[in-house]
Amino acid sequence: MRLTTGFAACLLACAPASAAQADASGSFGADDDGPFLVASAGRFVLDDELDDPYLIGLQYRGAPRTGWALRPGIGADAGADDLLFMYADVARDFALPRRWLVTLSFGGGWFANGERVGADFDLEFRSGIAVARSLRSGGRLGLAGYHISNGGLDRPNDGAETLVLFLALPVRR
Repeated sequence: MRLTTGFAACLLACAPASAAQADASGSFGADDDGPFLVASAGRFVLDDELDDPYLIGLQYRGAPRTGWALRPGIGADAGADDLLFMYADVARDFALPRRWLVTLSFGGGWFANGERVGADFDLEFRSGIAVARSLRSGGRLGLAGYHISNGGLDRPNDGAETLVLFLALPVRR
């Protein structure tokens, strides 16, 4: 329930931003409509059990599709204690003034850990919110927070939160 409620709250909070019109100084370049390769590094923010709670990730984020401009993605995160999370998701960008944007995402995938992260069911869901600055090169630099849990499919429904810094580079065709 917490997963669904949190994602809905993020969506409602960011919905007004989707109607914002960027002016000439804040407009996004043509690269923002194409795919990205996203590299991230961060940590599990609420897990004191890990001695070194690092997390690194790599993701391919596709170009916007559908009438809702959803971006499909596929990626993998690796971390301390042999953690591995391979997932597929969709994301939606919401433009803000001055080349800033908010991105909401939701997906699911296969999760394997060393029994210490808290999320211990093979199928886990990931919901997230990211704030980024669109760079003149067409890339993006930002900060993202994610919640990973099994969505109540198994008990206990322990989850984990992550906080990462990311760099998204446009994939040139």
